Amino acid sequence: MSDTPLATSQLFKAIHACNWQAVIQRIQADPSLAKIESSDGILPLHAACNAPLRAPLKLIKMLLAAHPKAAQIKCGKEDRLPIHILLATTETPYIPYTPPSEDIVSALVELYPGGARVPDGNNQLPIHLACNIVGVSEKVLTFILSTYPEGAYVRDFHGKYPLDYATTNVDLPTRKLALAALDRGTLYASISKMTSLRLSKENESKTRSMEEDYEKKLNKMESHAKEEREKLLAKLDNTTKQLKEEKEKNQTLCEEKEKLVIEKDQAVARAIQFERVRYGKLEEQLRSDLADVQLKNMDLLDQLESTQGDLDTSKETEAKRVGEIDVLTQTLSETNDKLDGTKNKLDMTEEQLKMVQGELATACNVIKQKSGRIAQLEQSLDDTKSSVLHLIQEHECAQANMEKQKEYLGIFISQQINAEKEAKSSLLKMSLLVDAIDVSQRIMGGKLEEAVDVPSTHLKEVLEEKKSEVAEESQ
Repeated sequence: MSDTPLATSQLFKAIHACNWQAVIQRIQADPSLAKIESSDGILPLHAACNAPLRAPLKLIKMLLAAHPKAAQIKCGKEDRLPIHILLATTETPYIPYTPPSEDIVSALVELYPGGARVPDGNNQLPIHLACNIVGVSEKVLTFILSTYPEGAYVRDFHGKYPLDYATTNVDLPTRKLALAALDRGTLYASISKMTSLRLSKENESKTRSMEEDYEKKLNKMESHAKEEREKLLAKLDNTTKQLKEEKEKNQTLCEEKEKLVIEKDQAVARAIQFERVRYGKLEEQLRSDLADVQLKNMDLLDQLESTQGDLDTSKETEAKRVGEIDVLTQTLSETNDKLDGTKNKLDMTEEQLKMVQGELATACNVIKQKSGRIAQLEQSLDDTKSSVLHLIQEHECAQANMEKQKEYLGIFISQQINAEKEAKSSLLKMSLLVDAIDVSQRIMGGKLEEAVDVPSTHLKEVLEEKKSEVAEESQ
């Protein structure tokens, strides 16, 4: 079955939508929904009677069968019964108005005839509402009036009678029917008075006969009570005699008890006197013995006093503990039963432990294999660490070699720069010599010029080659 709040909300949604087939199906599936109120405190029967599109007679009978007391319950702001709500429903702009069904009115009144006498929050009876609506049938009016004819003479809180509502009814045929029904209502009221008088006379005769029967039964009961009283008095006499005998026996027993008490008191007095003498002697001995030890044993005396108090309390609690022991014996029997149950559970858990131990053994083997693999990985990690350290050392050596090579390169570059400078200076000198040779050749003439011309050109070529070599070395 679905959740009750959800089913209730869906039921009221179907009623407001006038989906009567869905409402009938839900009530057939779960008749208890007819007893559940909505969030506004409205029962399904009241909501169905308030619907603008009239509910079918089948649904109303189903709701009344599922919750008969709903016909007697008032709901809503105006505190109305289902019959009030049915007769007060007016037309809406979307759904055409239909007057209340005669069968539904009769079903509500037959289930709760007193509903015709019940006023709503405005002190209006069903007859007030029936005279005020349009299209009500003559059968509905006569049915309500025949149930409670005196309702035609009741005023509401507005000071109006049903006749006032009938005369102001908008629909002329309804007005005529209502006025005619109210005229007949006076006849019903007079008839009801006559019948009430006749019934009262019949009831008086019945009550008289019942009183006579009651007096006869009373006389019989009194005679029976007298007999029982005599029997009880006889029993009382016997019991009083027995009580006297018991009292005499008790008196003799009390006298014997007093004698025994006197003897006991005398014996106790002798014993007390003897004990006092003995106690006095012991007290003198103890005082002499304990005079030296008294200061040392103060703490022990305090402890003894506390233990004496504990002993007194233990005597009081002993009786309580006897009762607790009885309770404990009962609990022990219960615990024994529980232990039997726990033994069975322990057997089950032992079997489960064996299975778990087997799984643990397999898991240990797997762990051993994995630990061996981890050891191998650790060994390989140590090897890689040593190789990395070796590489770091080689890298440091290579860096040192690089530093040395840098130094050598610096020295070599400085030497090249010096050589380049020397070459440049030698080139300048050679160029000066070449210029001097050219000048001398120009001055000299003839064969000497031809002879010197060849070596001077060769010498220029050599100088240019050396310049280019020097340039390449410098790059």
